[in-house]
Amino acid sequence: MRILFVNPNEIRHIEYSDYAMGGYIRPFFSPALGMLISMTPNHHDLEYIDEIIGEQVDFKQRYDLVAITTTWTIQAQRAYQIADGFAKKGVPCIIGGNHASLCIEEAARYASVASGMAENMWIQILEDAERRSLRPVYRADEFPEVKECAWFDYLKIKKAIDNTQAAIDPINGLARNMRPFPILTSRGCPHTCKMCVTPEIYHRSYFAIDPELLEEQIAIAERHFKPFMYMFIDEYFGHDPRHTSACLRKFREARVKYGVQVTPNLLCEGDLAKELAETGCVVASIGLESLNTEVLDEDFGKGEPSIQEGMELNDRNIETTYLAAIRKCQEAKLPFMLFWLINPVRNTIEDMEKIVAFSKKSGAVLSSLNFAVPLPGTKFFKEQKAKGNILSYDWSLYNTFNILLKPSGGITAEAFQKAMHDNFLKLYPIGNIPGHLMGDASFSIEVLPYMVTSVAVRLEYLKKLVEKTLPFPFSFPFMPK
Repeated sequence: MRILFVNPNEIRHIEYSDYAMGGYIRPFFSPALGMLISMTPNHHDLEYIDEIIGEQVDFKQRYDLVAITTTWTIQAQRAYQIADGFAKKGVPCIIGGNHASLCIEEAARYASVASGMAENMWIQILEDAERRSLRPVYRADEFPEVKECAWFDYLKIKKAIDNTQAAIDPINGLARNMRPFPILTSRGCPHTCKMCVTPEIYHRSYFAIDPELLEEQIAIAERHFKPFMYMFIDEYFGHDPRHTSACLRKFREARVKYGVQVTPNLLCEGDLAKELAETGCVVASIGLESLNTEVLDEDFGKGEPSIQEGMELNDRNIETTYLAAIRKCQEAKLPFMLFWLINPVRNTIEDMEKIVAFSKKSGAVLSSLNFAVPLPGTKFFKEQKAKGNILSYDWSLYNTFNILLKPSGGITAEAFQKAMHDNFLKLYPIGNIPGHLMGDASFSIEVLPYMVTSVAVRLEYLKKLVEKTLPFPFSFPFMPK
């Protein structure tokens, strides 16, 4: 079969708020689709299109199957448009990913749906597609239990990318090569955070990849892609310390650079920061999320970060706990980023200002303020919907820079959004760029996120102001799509 894999772009709106910002750091390829490509038998002809970097789907092409991901809810509406476009040509489509997995009835109006982990049902889907008899819905729990971690076959992925006929301009072609290259050491997570889709899909399952297989993957990636840096995309990196150490040794032996997302409690407990710094990590992204324990516990469903006995920390003081994680990074000379979530229902503008002040004193190379997103299917979404706090069910607005929850205290959503934008800019004053270049980081890869964010968020805002006054779309050169 000739199979097309599509990573949809988001549909952007400018009328919702003058102060809505940005997007996401996208990986070199969609991890979800990369995994499907890796599992597809060799006799199929595969193509991969990434709309996020400007590649365009050609509905005139004839395919036997089109597989579309909805890793992010913000991709859902465009995914449905693509499925509808191919349906009109008689081309069967299957939609999977986090959003479709948790919004089965909605997604099934446009295409067949693959709900949940695809490892044990993808081959069945392919066989059904060959017989032109796709089921309306495939549910992971109706197939044998997944008991091992799938992995990326980079050679298959490269061939699918190279097979793509979609044109891409030089700027976005360069942008793809500057994206972090996805790699994983595990899948799943043992925790049940209310905001996260992972517990709803993996049901607390956790699978680790063989470190020897990881070594093989790095060697293939270096030979055929030569990534400028890797990015671990584990749902919960570092869950098994011995396994993590074995994997990190493979990176040290390969002498490659990588970034990782890690929780503050794992940094507090032991020498993970030092181990990361010694094995090629150029930046650790720390999900602090909030300085308010009520937000962490009641809204997000997280327990307080655990602290080892003897660290002289007050477990009830969340700020002190975070400082302990940051101190570990500083002692190891490990560059780090801080990521925060604002819940308008409980957080105040003063909370934002406290986060900005904390971030500036932390020494982070980048800090990011983000709105909490009530992702459909999560416990957080259900709770906020029941309380009448959700402002919009337009999935194209569901990124972390649009306010989606009703603020408390009588403030309007627009005023709260503006406050978020203003505080975001405080984290990235243009005048601080020379200071970063002269500091410990110097002009290196870990400084680039600060520079790019500082400039891009201003260009994005300026772009919105121009679009509000012009009757046609407008784009700046070099701005990511």
